Amino acid sequence: MKAMSLFLHSPDSDSKLTTFYEKAFSNAIELYIVTAYLTDWNEYLRLNKDCKSFRVIIGKDFGITKKDACQKLLNWLPSKRKGQFLVADLIGGFHPKAVFWKEANQKCFAIIGSSNLTKAAFETNYEANVYSEIPNSDFILAKEWILEIEDKSVVVSEDWLTKYSEANRVSINKKNKSYSNSIIANIKLPSPRGIKESILVRREQLSIFNKYKSRLKNLFYRCANDVGMTSIDFYNELQSYWGFDVGDRMQGKGWEILGKHSNFKELSLSFMNIIEADKKNRDDVVVEEIDRLSGLNVPTRKAFLSEMLCLFFPNEYPLLNTPVISYLKKIKFRPPRDASEGTIYIDIARKLRFSLKQNPDHPAKNLAELDTVIWSST
Repeated sequence: MKAMSLFLHSPDSDSKLTTFYEKAFSNAIELYIVTAYLTDWNEYLRLNKDCKSFRVIIGKDFGITKKDACQKLLNWLPSKRKGQFLVADLIGGFHPKAVFWKEANQKCFAIIGSSNLTKAAFETNYEANVYSEIPNSDFILAKEWILEIEDKSVVVSEDWLTKYSEANRVSINKKNKSYSNSIIANIKLPSPRGIKESILVRREQLSIFNKYKSRLKNLFYRCANDVGMTSIDFYNELQSYWGFDVGDRMQGKGWEILGKHSNFKELSLSFMNIIEADKKNRDDVVVEEIDRLSGLNVPTRKAFLSEMLCLFFPNEYPLLNTPVISYLKKIKFRPPRDASEGTIYIDIARKLRFSLKQNPDHPAKNLAELDTVIWSST
């Protein structure tokens, strides 16, 4: 392993930071960037087409991050990656400046120092940074740390940018504390009458589902891998493990017509890829598989697939049903412009997860329970 390299920058010196960033972006198969502030973005950076995991997480303390820079980065991202640009909205005191990446030869690297993603950091500031190859064990620690940050972050989307306020120079110089602790992605959760009774019904549905969970998973597995099993075979057997008669179906009527004629072979392949994914990568796999099913025009990729995800992962994924869509319109939810279908779903999931974290006293304790609350309120 090579020794650490120290590079110091001043207004009169060339910035090695640009060179190392270009190396990271062009070579990485996994790339994670955390920065306290974002005030500029280099649109000429080119991300390795084989990069399978990518995150940029920024801070918003004191309103220093610039909307124009966020929009610049959003425009730079392809539709399937627009959900991989996050803001640490629930963290006050978010001040890291680091880049971690892994290359195809499995070597891992880091840049850590004083530089935020600002134009001044690359051009006019006095900055001190180090670049080093790091052991894979340290890279794994960095990924786990990133996941911890992600759990307190939301997608930088159109609705977040609308609510976010930049600080002026006076506010920044005074370090106005009101910017440090304000939570921007604040979603007011509904509390309709009969909420506790609705949640109890939902908990009973989840309890019934757990009795059939392993058999339902086996059905998806057989459909994905058994060349002799047809979509209609899947549809018919599905009724034994999920439905109104079984007692574990959460969505309303209307699925049957689309469902009966769906391509369950492709849907099962996607579902198995999702449930077998590592938790650290599952959101990315969900995006990839929903976008794949969208390209194949599989009609059950929305309400049915999202219900399966919600049943198997009630803390992570919401139903995408009519009541939820109406609720999102009511709260003026707007995902990143030109985001892919999978990215929009993950943006919804992150914001609803985030809303429950902000409201620990709310009767709903997971996204499956929140769904029935939303249903009752529409």
